[in-house]
Amino acid sequence: MKYVLLYAAIIANILTNVGFNFSAIHDKEPLKKWGFLAIGLVFGLINSVLFTESLKSIPLQVASAIFFSVTIVGLFLVSYFYFNEHVTPMRIAGVFVITLGVIMVSLERI
Repeated sequence: MKYVLLYAAIIANILTNVGFNFSAIHDKEPLKKWGFLAIGLVFGLINSVLFTESLKSIPLQVASAIFFSVTIVGLFLVSYFYFNEHVTPMRIAGVFVITLGVIMVSLERI
């Protein structure tokens, strides 16, 4: 249960970056550009609040490792499935390395 805030922060962080990407895509349409940028900033604020609250019950090094790595993997998936960005075997290997790293950092002493 203590990880709910952290995973909500991750979702908000992914939505922040998606909003920023939409803002960049719609660079020639000022209303859409600034609208998507504003949406991204709102999710960025939500992300910051949720992450900060999650630190009350999760150690910083564990929370940060999970937060940043799951965000990267989430953005990798969103960029592939939604934005049709190119995926290479090296990037897929990187996702596995990130996942392994999070598991290693998150484990208690062996």
